[in-house]
Amino acid sequence: MTRVELAEQVGKQLKMDIKEADTAILAVLGEVVTGLMKDGDVILRGFGRFSVQSKKERVGRNPKTGEKVLIPALKRVSFKAGKNLKGFVNC
Repeated sequence: MTRVELAEQVGKQLKMDIKEADTAILAVLGEVVTGLMKDGDVILRGFGRFSVQSKKERVGRNPKTGEKVLIPALKRVSFKAGKNLKGFVNC
């Protein structure tokens, strides 16, 4: 499902214009990003939990040359499905 398709469905359910629904979706997603940057966790009870995980710097190998390469530390977002979502999808 694309964001446009999601906006269409939300618009139908809430009886609003697709542009308004898209604006609401973007607002929610923006707040999820803000929450992750501020607190590191966003929990939507029943749906799931978004969290920021830190990966340490490590040494990897270039598969073509076998040369050692330093992979820098990074942060990534992970998602753990909630109880209600697990009932529909094998997560």
